[in-house]
Amino acid sequence: MAEPVRANEGVTQMSVLKPQFPDHGSPFSREQARRRKLDAILSAAAKRFNEQGFADTRLEDVAADLGLTKTSISYYFASKEDLAEAVFREASSFLRDAVAAALDAPGDAGARILALFRAYASQLDSVARRVRGPVAALRDLDALPDAICEQIAGEISGCLAQITRLVAAWNEENGAPLGRAEPASFLILALLDWLGERGNQHRRGSDILADLDVLTDIVAGGLLAKPFGYPAPVPLNLGSNETLAIFDRAARNRMKREAFLKAGSRLFNQKGFGGTSLAEVASVLGVSRGAFYYHIEDKEQFLDQCLERSLNIIEQALSAVDESDLPPAEQLRSVLAELVYLQAAGIEPLLRPGMASVLPAPRRRRHLTRLRTIARRFGDLLAEGAETGELRPVDLGLAEDVLASIVFLNGGYTLAAAGSASSWSLFEDARSATTDYLHLLFHGIGKRQ
Repeated sequence: MAEPVRANEGVTQMSVLKPQFPDHGSPFSREQARRRKLDAILSAAAKRFNEQGFADTRLEDVAADLGLTKTSISYYFASKEDLAEAVFREASSFLRDAVAAALDAPGDAGARILALFRAYASQLDSVARRVRGPVAALRDLDALPDAICEQIAGEISGCLAQITRLVAAWNEENGAPLGRAEPASFLILALLDWLGERGNQHRRGSDILADLDVLTDIVAGGLLAKPFGYPAPVPLNLGSNETLAIFDRAARNRMKREAFLKAGSRLFNQKGFGGTSLAEVASVLGVSRGAFYYHIEDKEQFLDQCLERSLNIIEQALSAVDESDLPPAEQLRSVLAELVYLQAAGIEPLLRPGMASVLPAPRRRRHLTRLRTIARRFGDLLAEGAETGELRPVDLGLAEDVLASIVFLNGGYTLAAAGSASSWSLFEDARSATTDYLHLLFHGIGKRQ
C-alpha cells in the first residue's frame, strides 16, 4: 500500500493516498502524464468535497493532499469553481454511465432496474481498485455559479428521466401498482446514494459487491413476506400541532425557533454548511438579523441544533409506533411513511446526517451515535417482523443502514435532480407520493401485484 503523502507545512492536512491509475501508454507520453495528474487532482478534490463540502475546501488543501503547491493545481484549474465543475461533472457521468449500462441490459424492466444497481456497484468496485477515481456526492451544487449548477442538475435530471421511464415500464408490466413512477425513481436515486456512501467507507471492491447482494435482494423481493393485501400505513400525525398562544411568550419563542431550524435545515441541505449564511436564513424568514441572532448564537451551533431536531423527529416517530398495538411490519411501514410524508409535504425537513462532518469531533460522534441507535431500532423492527413471518429475513446490519439512509429525502442525486424534496408536491398528493416512494422497498420488483 502506498504511503500517505505529507501535506505542506502550515496547510490543513488530510491523509489521502495518491490514486494509482493504470497507464497503458508510453511512459514518455506527455498526454498520459497529464491525464494521470488530472485524475489525481480530481480524486483528491472529490475526497475533500465529500468530507468538507465545496465552500470549506481550499485549493491549498487539495494540493497538500497530493504533495503539490496551489500553483500546480492552478495550472489545470484556474479557480476552485473550475475544479468543482470538473469534479461534479465526473459524478454526473458516473451516474450516466450506470444508467446507460442498465438500459442496454437484457431482460424486462425489472431486470434492468437491478442491472442499474449492479452497474453502479461495478463502477464503485473500479474506484476501490483504483481503476477509476472517487465520485463526489452531489450535495453542494447550489453553492456553485448558477450556470454550472443548472448544467449539471440538468444532466442528473436527464438520468432521472431515463430511470423514470424504466420504472414506468416496470409499472405497466406489473399491473400499475404505482400511482406515479417519479417517487419510486427518487427511491432508486436514494439507494444509489447509499451505495456511494458505502463505497466511500470501503477499501475493497469485494465489500461493495457484498453490499450489492443485500441491496438487490431487498429490491428484488421487497421487505414484506407477502406481496399484497396490506392496508394503508397508519398515520402518526407527528406534524407540529402547537397552536398560536398570543399571550404565551414562551410558546411564541418556541414557534420562532422551530421556524429558524426548519429554514436552516432546508438551506443547509441545499447549499451545505459553507454555502449557507445566517443572514440568508434570516432573509428567507423575513426577519431582521438582530431578531435572528437573539435566538441563534453562531452557525456551528445552529447546524448542531438542526441535526438535533432532525434526529428528535425520527426518534419521536419510532417511539410513537413502539407505543402502538401495531404488529412489527405495520410499525415499520407507518414510521417510514410518516417520516417520508413529513418531508415530501414540506412539513418537517430533515437535515442530512453527513452535515455532522463539519462539527467538532465530540458533537459529530454524538450525532453519529444517535443515528446508529436509530438504525438499530429499525433493525429491531426488521428482526421482530421476520420472527412473526410478516417480513422476509434479510441481512439486518445492512438493511437497517439502508432504512436509516433512505428516510432522509436529501441525498446528493435527489437534490441535484429535484432541487428539493418539496417539489414532490408537483407530482401528486404527498401521501400518494410517499406510498409510491416506499413501494419497491416493501414489495420489491420481482412480485406480480
